[in-house]
Amino acid sequence: MRISKGLLIPAVTAFLMFSCTGSAPVIEEMKWRILYRDDGQNRYEELSVFFRARDPDGVEDLASVSVMAGESGFIWDFPEDKWIRLREGGADWQGLPGIIPLTGFRLPDALYTFRLEDLAGRIDEITFRPDPDRLTDDELIWPEVRIEENLLHLDGPFSRGMLILRDENLGFLESGDVSDGTVVDAGDAVFWELWIPLVDTSGGFRLGPYPFVNP
Repeated sequence: MRISKGLLIPAVTAFLMFSCTGSAPVIEEMKWRILYRDDGQNRYEELSVFFRARDPDGVEDLASVSVMAGESGFIWDFPEDKWIRLREGGADWQGLPGIIPLTGFRLPDALYTFRLEDLAGRIDEITFRPDPDRLTDDELIWPEVRIEENLLHLDGPFSRGMLILRDENLGFLESGDVSDGTVVDAGDAVFWELWIPLVDTSGGFRLGPYPFVNP
């Protein structure tokens, strides 16, 4: 079939105009902090990231997030279906699963790039740098926490924390402020963890998740 050049040129122009109408996503706000993790077997740093984003083409156009640690070669990729969603202060936030070292205790000391990408490959990005002088594993004073006979025991330099109860799939059930001696009603929870913020930094301790031990 022969195609007229007079029809071909407008068709190509229309296609190019249609393909360029999409807009890049926008990172409106991002919060990050370094947490010190104890999962019962290992201790290590964890980078916690939450963000608010919009896309003029619709939130369903948001596709993935990657986090790159400078020139270290460390890259963490998170497709949209792995994001954590919550609502806080009347706004919708997305979070990433904890970013942890591939080996050892410490995350790379580097300039991190947080890159948000849509389905068409358009991006927006933010850079940030954790404090290279943050505490090391040897310098930290780790809190010790356990739950025995429905009582929470918290030892160490911290008097309070936030207890999080989780189901068998580690899904969130509820949370609340606790201190040493708090009575804990496990209810349907199978796992629990304790978060303790550090007052003088943006980070803190995340202890757990630990399984509830049946008496």
